[in-house]
Amino acid sequence: MPIELVTGPANSGKAEVLLGQARAYAARGRVPLLVVPTRADAEHYSRELAGDGVAIGIRVEVFAGLLREMAGRAGVAGPTLDGTAREQAIAALAAWAGLDEAPGAVPALADLFAELQVRRVHPARLIGALADWAALDGEDELRSRLGRLYSDYRATLQRLGRCDPEQLAVRALDALREQPARWGDTPVLFYGFDDLTRLQLDAIQTLAVLPDCPVIVSLAYEAGRTAFAGRAGAYQELAPLAGGNVRTLPPREQHYAPASRGALGHLERSLFEPEAPRVAPGAAVRLLEGGGQRAELELVAAEVAGLLAGGMAAQEIAVMARLDSAGRELLGEVFAAARIPLSDPAAARFADTALGRALLGALRCLPAEQATEEGTLGDLLAWLRSPGLLEQPLLADRFELRARKTGVRGAAAARALWEREHWQLERIERLAQAAAAGPLALIGRCERELTRLFSAPRLRRAELLGAEELQDASALAAARSALAQLRELARQAPDLAPSGPRALARILSGLEVRQALRSSTAVTLVDPLALRARRVRALFLCGMQEGVFPLRARPHALLAEEDRARLAIASGLVLERESDPLAAERYLLYAAVSRPEELLVLSWHAADDDGRPTARSLFVDDVCDLYEESLVETRARRALGATGWAASGEAGDGPVAAASPSPAQRLMATSVLSPGPAPLRDERVLADLRERVWSASSLERWLGCPTAWFVQRMLDPRDMEPDAEPLAQGGLAHEVLRATLQGLREQTGSARVGPGSLGRALELMRASLAQSEPLRALSPSPERRAVLLRRLQADLERYLTYAAAREDELEPGELELGFGFAPEDSRGEGATLPAMELAGEPAVRVRGRIDRIDRTPAGDAVVIDYKSSRATPAARWQLDGNLQLALYMLAVEKLLGLPVRGGLYQPLSGSSLQARGALQDTIAGQVEAVRTDVLEEEQLRELLDWAAAQAGEIVAEAARGELQARPATCAYRGGCMYPSICRCER
Repeated sequence: MPIELVTGPANSGKAEVLLGQARAYAARGRVPLLVVPTRADAEHYSRELAGDGVAIGIRVEVFAGLLREMAGRAGVAGPTLDGTAREQAIAALAAWAGLDEAPGAVPALADLFAELQVRRVHPARLIGALADWAALDGEDELRSRLGRLYSDYRATLQRLGRCDPEQLAVRALDALREQPARWGDTPVLFYGFDDLTRLQLDAIQTLAVLPDCPVIVSLAYEAGRTAFAGRAGAYQELAPLAGGNVRTLPPREQHYAPASRGALGHLERSLFEPEAPRVAPGAAVRLLEGGGQRAELELVAAEVAGLLAGGMAAQEIAVMARLDSAGRELLGEVFAAARIPLSDPAAARFADTALGRALLGALRCLPAEQATEEGTLGDLLAWLRSPGLLEQPLLADRFELRARKTGVRGAAAARALWEREHWQLERIERLAQAAAAGPLALIGRCERELTRLFSAPRLRRAELLGAEELQDASALAAARSALAQLRELARQAPDLAPSGPRALARILSGLEVRQALRSSTAVTLVDPLALRARRVRALFLCGMQEGVFPLRARPHALLAEEDRARLAIASGLVLERESDPLAAERYLLYAAVSRPEELLVLSWHAADDDGRPTARSLFVDDVCDLYEESLVETRARRALGATGWAASGEAGDGPVAAASPSPAQRLMATSVLSPGPAPLRDERVLADLRERVWSASSLERWLGCPTAWFVQRMLDPRDMEPDAEPLAQGGLAHEVLRATLQGLREQTGSARVGPGSLGRALELMRASLAQSEPLRALSPSPERRAVLLRRLQADLERYLTYAAAREDELEPGELELGFGFAPEDSRGEGATLPAMELAGEPAVRVRGRIDRIDRTPAGDAVVIDYKSSRATPAARWQLDGNLQLALYMLAVEKLLGLPVRGGLYQPLSGSSLQARGALQDTIAGQVEAVRTDVLEEEQLRELLDWAAAQAGEIVAEAARGELQARPATCAYRGGCMYPSICRCER
């Protein structure tokens, strides 16, 4: 019997019509099937019908459920090659044909084979069509292999005694056409579909020829509207099946809240229409512009928080966005900070679960089939950090620190380091033995390992799984199912099984893990295809960027649009042609903006979080063209890394008065983010700061930025990478020079390098360098290590030669003199001097290590501090906040009782080796110095007094807990070093 086709725009009441028909059938004792696009839609309408008391009389299914029902009634059954096993079989066939390395080739092959099955194309037909195409356009190696691949795929299905899901569906549809009575009189109603696949159309066409099966199809379509141009094909396919039985519903404004009808109704009726009038957006449509993605999502969170505070239920709010895994994680982080419940129904990847990371890490730690596939340190750490594996998880953290500091990168080297310092990893070894025994043994071992990984943290607990643990349970189920499919495939066709642990890891990593539990009282994150059959009170359409919405068209990896056209011309074989992607994206936008009943918010970001500019979607302009200029002028804006809110005049483009912050914005500013670093208030922390012995570099760090000091010196994040090469070079250079000058003094009676002692000094330097370098790795890379060693030796030879040619009268005295260190921090060089104390409240206690203290013939002291390349003159000490050398000079005065006549920074490399700093004029003739570095005694004293006063102010600020953000002097050339922590704009 002909189908009934119900069409109309998004707000025409098609849902009420179909649900009314479904209830009518149920009341007459005929149990109808209501078919909707997504599982979320099925759950929604099942709950709605249950509320009406008619759920028992109506079944709600997605299309796959309908196909299963049709196959069951048609009596078509049998084992299928589906899911992971099918993907692996196609991947193996693609590898034999040399197509597996082409990007996207395997998924494209799977789609092509599915399409050919639905269109009932025999391999011989495809091979003949491709031959005709070759005769028309010439031979093509890729095209010549497609026919053989399809033939091999069909032969593989036959060899395995299985069919794929498309074959099963097609057989079921054909069987129902031959025996219509098998279906019975069950009505089928389709709601929420705006486009239909070839298989879905085939199913509807089959139901349409069944004599006792009423079929009602609702389709979002309105003739002549630009927004529906991308969906006209589905209407044209269905219209002939309906004959004259087409019911066109008019638009209705009752779907919108009274206060929003004018703005939202105008958007639904006028989007993409030429010469549409402009109306006031009122409070129904808003725009948000973030300086970066985080700033944009913080704006969204602010608005959502405001709606929740105003009484709107969380489940009545939806956030629609096309986000990658990093974007979803960022959104979850921002919403969690705002204490907003968020439900993300999208399936996770097995590789993103704790269980998946552990198993995949173990597989990647096994010997690689190819050198380029060797695992990494991160793979071993993922295994070691699996819950329950280590009784003391801190061992994994310490091991990571040790491995990274020593430059270990590969899994094999990391495993060797672990086993050298701890114990043998027997479970990984068993996996390796299983991999050597073949695919079946490896799959079986992985199944047992999965069970152990899941059970380890739950042994002898007998507890119900918590919400977070349910994801691991879902991951376990998904991986078990995939491994069972692969095991059966390996038994029947070993040549199609995964070739080794890396291949198995690649298969498992992409598994989809369905969310085990979705909250019905949370804001929902959806993509543009997931909300076509439901409405919400408020919709946030985020990430409106060019290339994201509208999405850029991606050509088919095997048969692009023009290829399909040429194939049809040459052979008459017509495959699915790609619809206009822009027209399809226009419809998706139309469908999205028609879903909210009260509020629509569009947001975008002007740059990514690294500051690179990004373009706003032109779809935003299409929406803005329908409203008065006030919509753009009053948009909420948030700068990249901002903590407060825009001042007057910054809310829009040009000289436009800013709108007052909304209640949501004020809520966000006060409860979600803190406006920069807060003062330290814990008395234990403040007591520690009052008693602290400060290093000169720590005082300089506070002077540059107290917040950066707090991160680096108080929080003290451990550096998990090898020491930076300049730092390693500097440390080794200091050690070698100390040993060289000390050795020279022992052998000649003087540590001063002169023309007569240069040769000996060079010998001592080279010997010390050879002895000390193995203990201070310059780089984890052997190649870089050799280069840096040669460079350092050349720099030290150049410096010693330069020092021998100077006409100074200075004699090196103390070398690497420490003061203020505890005995355990003295580097094994004996006791150090006590800390230097300076006047202040609280008292200032300073520690440090002075590279060299030289003496004049009269016994006066000059402090020497080695620098890798840059020497700072005294004229810039106050400008640049250089305290170190001045504090060292004070320490020599106070701790050694020596008169200090200067302090010099001595570069060890660079274009000039001239020492720079401050030198008292009374000894200027005894030391080679730049004229501008020579100071009068009063000037030198003023410089030292300034350093002491600065140290006192710093310690007093710290004792009061007064953290500040100083982005102008935080980094070397200005700018904030920790914007995600400090959140302070320059």
